[in-house]
Amino acid sequence: MKYLIGTIAVVALATIIIYIFWMPLPNSPARDAIGEEKIVMLDDRKIAYYVSGQGEPVLLAASAGREASDFNELVIALNEAGFQTLAVEAPGIKGSDMIEQPVDLMSLADDLSAVVVRELGNDKSLSVIGHAYGNRLVRAFAYKNDDRVNGVILIASGGSKNIPEKANAALKAIFDPRRTVSQRRDDIDYAFFAEGNDIPDHWMIGWHMQTAILQGQAKGSESYDIWGSGGTKAMLVLQAAEDTIAPPQDAGIPLAQQYPDRVKLVLVPQAGHALLPEQPKVIAEEVIGFLNLVQPSRNN
Repeated sequence: MKYLIGTIAVVALATIIIYIFWMPLPNSPARDAIGEEKIVMLDDRKIAYYVSGQGEPVLLAASAGREASDFNELVIALNEAGFQTLAVEAPGIKGSDMIEQPVDLMSLADDLSAVVVRELGNDKSLSVIGHAYGNRLVRAFAYKNDDRVNGVILIASGGSKNIPEKANAALKAIFDPRRTVSQRRDDIDYAFFAEGNDIPDHWMIGWHMQTAILQGQAKGSESYDIWGSGGTKAMLVLQAAEDTIAPPQDAGIPLAQQYPDRVKLVLVPQAGHALLPEQPKVIAEEVIGFLNLVQPSRNN
């Protein structure tokens, strides 16, 4: 009996140690993105993206160092509503080559342009959706391509103010491969999820540090006054009520006040900076409703 109890204790202790100290590295692939994977070349560099569905096109750009698969649930909803989705992988993630030299925000937005031209040519209009850091990219893209953008959707937007210190420290720690599973979970929970919301398994991985570093260097390369407007078209801002990285008072609220005639602000309850996995139904309903208003073919 003592031997059995001792064996059980050893196994239990080993299980606890494995759970606390071992898990796939943060940059382990999270999950497959929905859609047909395609590649477009830009300056001898591959850019990967996923095409899914039929109908009016919608471009999607993910959060800093995150994969396009974060949009999977929204992609399904958009496809079912009659929209085609183009979800782009950032440099250094999956099929997209890393950029070796420093780059500015507008150049990163050119990756989106390369995908759009490849799929839609030079004239067809589209709408754009950016989550977290992706909101910077789609606003820069819309600023540069205002004449072909129907509408701009920002999910967990930010950019006009610095990230609060505690949230910024947690955000940076998430990408650190030396953190234990419990530490990483705590960091992700604080930085990205509202209190009481579960963290999906695919959000414990899929954190690409080199990509995030590249994007972080690029984000301060142009003044917010240049790209912050996101062009001149209608804009939907979905801001999480419990966002620690981009609190509503620092992000969505000032943006709506700055452009009251074209910005619709929706404060999403029980959600943090992740937002997409926390309130997928709310997001899908708001996004589809907005797209139905701004897409030319839906208003004829």
